[in-house]
Amino acid sequence: MKVKAEIFDKLQYLYDITGFNDHQLHGVIQFENKVNATVMQKAVNLLVKTIPMLSKAYKNEAGNSYWEEMEPENWDNIFTIVFEKDDFDRFTFSKTDAEAGPQIKVCLMQADRDSVSIVMNHMVCDGAGFKQCVYLLSDIYSHLIKEPDYLPDYVIDGERGFKKITQSVNFFSRIAALLFESKDNNQNSDCEFPLIKSEDAVPFIATHEIEASLYRELRNISKNDKVTINDVILTAYFRALSGLLDMNGKPFNIPIMIDMRRYLADKGFQAVTNLSSTVAIRIAVVPGETFSQTLNKINTEMAAKKSGNLGLNTFLKLDLLFKFFPKRSDQLLKNSLNNPKICMTNLGIVDSKQLYFEKSPVSNAIVCGSIKYHPHFQMSASTFSDKMTFCVNLYGSQSDRETISKFFALIEEELIGYISTHAAERNDAKNTKTSE
Repeated sequence: MKVKAEIFDKLQYLYDITGFNDHQLHGVIQFENKVNATVMQKAVNLLVKTIPMLSKAYKNEAGNSYWEEMEPENWDNIFTIVFEKDDFDRFTFSKTDAEAGPQIKVCLMQADRDSVSIVMNHMVCDGAGFKQCVYLLSDIYSHLIKEPDYLPDYVIDGERGFKKITQSVNFFSRIAALLFESKDNNQNSDCEFPLIKSEDAVPFIATHEIEASLYRELRNISKNDKVTINDVILTAYFRALSGLLDMNGKPFNIPIMIDMRRYLADKGFQAVTNLSSTVAIRIAVVPGETFSQTLNKINTEMAAKKSGNLGLNTFLKLDLLFKFFPKRSDQLLKNSLNNPKICMTNLGIVDSKQLYFEKSPVSNAIVCGSIKYHPHFQMSASTFSDKMTFCVNLYGSQSDRETISKFFALIEEELIGYISTHAAERNDAKNTKTSE
């Protein structure tokens, strides 16, 4: 059975061809103890049966793109067990085979404390959809631990396109989004992260964990300041970049990812799909300005974006392109792609209540996006049980790793500075009140 390829399937496919990224999604789950390998393998197979899209193979023949069903006997590489960290890392940095399928693969590293790595084709779904799949895997696993003969009595196989998003917005809002939000879709950045082009480049995922105590303080302070934690992280990102790139007050763009499920009345898990868009934030970090001053700029920019039709411009343009130029749309899209050199995505909270494996507590879970090709750079953030982890996925060199490590330190310094400033202001207010 053949199923048509959706617009974002084709877009993600082109990202690899045009040298932007490898269009893979990555997740690593670390456990406090052991997991049952037999049950985990069974859970992975049931997941693929429950979400038929994961078992399909992508075909691109003379401009005709579609998905084709695979037989279960071709799922040989869907589940792997390793015992060494190096083998586990190699799996995490690897790719699915879109044209052979399946579109997901899982690796279990058995150790004193087990870990699971999940790699999924980004053509199939976005980061939010990836989290839904991982939650479902944990739910199936937990059911199997309690009931070995468990079989899900449902199938996740709904509409994968984004028409439900564009149709939820009235005609005048669509026109406004097309006319006034044209700079919100992906476009070239003004600057580049200092990476070294090397023939020895290898894929890696650099991570930096923000301690739970620091994250809780940031969350509490942002709540008092009436800003989002995403605004705070984006502010630190802008400030660290501005210093590293020696911008000296020059404005620059950072496209950030937007989950377009915000427009849906029913946000339930009905299909694996790509429903993410971008919005470009452009500010200048003036030398000498405080974190709070930069944060105010970010918050004001985001508030203005949110008051409009956030992220809709990209969906509308793609819809029009494939509607009016169906035979040339793939080539036109390929020729018009302006992949940003620097961007950011916050994959949000990995819900510890939904990511639950019976008898195997999770100590941490990291979700991150595609591995970027030089010279593209993206930092992602995800949070699990008050642990926030920054990730940079890159085909790069050892020198790039060292530069990224220093960059993570700059961001954390900015965040600590934000907290310290608030602590100083509280002390000043307390001293003033005492003197009175």
